[in-house]
Amino acid sequence: MNIIHTASLRAAAFAAALVLIPAIASAKDSAASDPAAQALATTGIVPVTTAGSNVEIGSYRIHVWTSLGKPSAALADGTWLYRNFNADGSAASGTLVVRFDHGAVSQLSLVSHAVETTMMTAKASQITLVAKK
Repeated sequence: MNIIHTASLRAAAFAAALVLIPAIASAKDSAASDPAAQALATTGIVPVTTAGSNVEIGSYRIHVWTSLGKPSAALADGTWLYRNFNADGSAASGTLVVRFDHGAVSQLSLVSHAVETTMMTAKASQITLVAKK
């Protein structure tokens, strides 16, 4: 009786493995075919070339405002954050970071929630330190 139980257990494990193999293979394929999502998951940041319909490096601050709307948050250095942004053609989703230099976009990137939280905390602590001086 012990032999039948062990054999049926092996058969069930084999059947479960056969069912899971396609799911595992497709998960590996989707991660490999989505470099933006993979980079966001591993590093927390993905460079962006264009945001919205036509915001890119060199776009003026007013153009960003009219194209993307009011930012979700603004940091002390003038950086704007837009939450819940998705990368086109990718599963990557996070916060769009728009940095300005002399009134024009100098950097666009998509960051994870953890990176956004770090940015907000770091900027807030710098403001606090400046206020104490």
